[in-house]
Amino acid sequence: MNNFQKLREELQDILKNEPNNYSKILELSNQLSKFDENNVRFSVDAGIINRLGMELVARHETAVSELVKNAYDADATKVKILFKDTSTIGGILEIHDNGSGMTREQLINGFMRLSSSEKMHFPLSPKYNRKRAGKKGIGRFSAQRLGRKLTIITQTLDTKQALKITINWDNFLGDSDLLSVTNQISFIDKVQDEGTILIIEQLRDSWSKAQIERVYRYASEILQPFPLSKTKNHLKTTIDPGFKLNCIKIDNGKKENIANEKTMFFEHALAEIDGKVDNEGFMYLTLKSNKLGYREKTFLLNLNTPFEVLKNVSLKAYYFVYGTDLIPKQIETIIREKSKSDGGIRLYRNGFRVAPYGDRGNDWLALDASVRRRTILPVHGNTNFFGFIEVHNDYGEQFEETSSREGLLHNLAFDELEDFGYKILVESVLKIASLRGIKQSTDQKEWKKEPEEIISEAISELKEIIDNPTQDNFEEQQDSQSITKNKLLEIAQELETAQKEQKERKQEFIKEMNLLRILAALGLTIGEFIHEIKQYQGALQHDIKNIENSTSLDNVLHVNQRVKANLEGLSTYVSYFDEAFSENVQRELKPIELRTVVYALQITLEADITKRKIEFIEPKFNGYNLYTIAMHKSEWASILFNFYTNSRKAINRAKVDGKIFIECGKIYNTVYLEFSDNGDGIQLENREKIFNAFYTTSTPVGKVVKTHEEMTGTGLGLKIVRDIITSYGGKIFVKEPTKGYSTTIRIELPWEKEGYKV
Repeated sequence: MNNFQKLREELQDILKNEPNNYSKILELSNQLSKFDENNVRFSVDAGIINRLGMELVARHETAVSELVKNAYDADATKVKILFKDTSTIGGILEIHDNGSGMTREQLINGFMRLSSSEKMHFPLSPKYNRKRAGKKGIGRFSAQRLGRKLTIITQTLDTKQALKITINWDNFLGDSDLLSVTNQISFIDKVQDEGTILIIEQLRDSWSKAQIERVYRYASEILQPFPLSKTKNHLKTTIDPGFKLNCIKIDNGKKENIANEKTMFFEHALAEIDGKVDNEGFMYLTLKSNKLGYREKTFLLNLNTPFEVLKNVSLKAYYFVYGTDLIPKQIETIIREKSKSDGGIRLYRNGFRVAPYGDRGNDWLALDASVRRRTILPVHGNTNFFGFIEVHNDYGEQFEETSSREGLLHNLAFDELEDFGYKILVESVLKIASLRGIKQSTDQKEWKKEPEEIISEAISELKEIIDNPTQDNFEEQQDSQSITKNKLLEIAQELETAQKEQKERKQEFIKEMNLLRILAALGLTIGEFIHEIKQYQGALQHDIKNIENSTSLDNVLHVNQRVKANLEGLSTYVSYFDEAFSENVQRELKPIELRTVVYALQITLEADITKRKIEFIEPKFNGYNLYTIAMHKSEWASILFNFYTNSRKAINRAKVDGKIFIECGKIYNTVYLEFSDNGDGIQLENREKIFNAFYTTSTPVGKVVKTHEEMTGTGLGLKIVRDIITSYGGKIFVKEPTKGYSTTIRIELPWEKEGYKV
């Protein structure tokens, strides 16, 4: 019996006895087809999956971004990527989306079918009519490129169960026919209402923070990073609510948000703006700027003229200023590009988006028109904002749709709404401009622009003309001055050179200011040193007289022991401050480990706290490698000694058995130190004042004031401390006291990750 006959009989037997053994049927059928001498067919080796995965997707960042785009194509509004233990090869990658999910047919004919033509036949997504972002059939190869094993869990809204399939890509490495490799599919309980989860195991590459951030940037073309109204479920509307991506790294159970709209967009905003109209028609603005160190403040803007019909309206916006080094260049590129399509203020009514307000080119709050008038000078066009206004119509039909469903009727309520949005945003811009020292309006008197500001504005305007010339603008330039594009570029280059020179001069000025700050801190340290030396000087002089006048050997020995103890304490102080002075002389900046400075202080104060019967509680350290950003070590001597002398005075005033406690730790990329005492405390209204120059609770400076008090008693001590901390990008403030204490001052500074290597 020849091979052909054997295969036929084997196939007949399988069809009769195992009709559901499709893999075997396919295998035998494929082998039989080779005996067809009159016809030839293409065959596919299973190894093509491996080769295509590696060849089509070169970088693993690209592979992940392609899978994100597949979620976008499935009308997802949120995607969460979990990088689990991916600092080394072999970790797990999970991609969760809330898209429409896949049916069994879609999974088989879409994902499991090579070169599927679905996206060619259906170029728009079914729910939000999104233009398909994913490449043709590259998603499955991306998954193979990333790891050796893939598990898909997917569910649609109208199904009761989820589908689960696990694919081991190693099965595709052999010489077997592609059709003979099977993957079992099963039904499981739903894990969410709809959407898909991809679990990729045994990753082929490790993932750094920078690589994860690149995934976000690669996917940025489809992201819509703007705040959304959250009062209703946006999935009920066919208007695209946007697409958001959150990349999370989990190592040894520790979670860190690497890239999301906050880290990649909104934390780079110059200001965060909140506006509202209350039930009485009064308009409030709440403004804060982390970049400018401006704490959240609220203002009433229309005390004398409340809105007539506008009630219970809210606004949320983020304000960006481009081309001023306020945003990292890579991030600025992403934000500026997104601002062209998604910038502006969107409108929501009862939780649902109202078009066309906030669409590209829609200037419903007249922000762009205001910029063109050039009455208000700080930048405040639509592309400078990402935000929304939320109105509620529960109380009536004040916000009615037009008959065409395109926008709202222009009545008194809508007029007041436009007025509210414009005034909140412009008032915010003006206040921010004031904080930056920028001229606010053309009629502002006695104002002179800084050269750097003039240069920066000129460069921005010239580049805007070059990059985005309108027909009118460009023709006007040609007719009036015959300035060519090359000439404009030449002007921009000259201005950039001038700006560079200006920045260099500014840097020299900053260096001088830093030196003055260091000298001020040194003066504070010297004042404290002199005071402590005088304390020991008096004690030693007293003991020497006792020895000279003593007639008892026992008394001499007793006094001698006291002299020895005072000399040891003095030696400790001298050593501590000598090290601080020498560090200042060298002026070398190094990351400072908080344990080092705290323990050094504890050793130095041992004699003094014993004498004064103050209990120095064992310091608490939360975590390891508590390195600050590079600083002068001497500055910590000034900071901690100032805290200690202030606590000592407060304890004396309170007439209690003194206690001092220091706690240090790290939260995300910030290290902190908290200094607590049980003195007489600081009144709530004075918690911010204590850091102002010349504010003090000590004895006023006069003729009888001792030397060290000329720094510490005038209120300059904490002012200098604050200047030190803020110069390194840190914060200092009085917080709610630690339990058992009356005062706690907290310092926060950037964490130096690589500090322990220095």
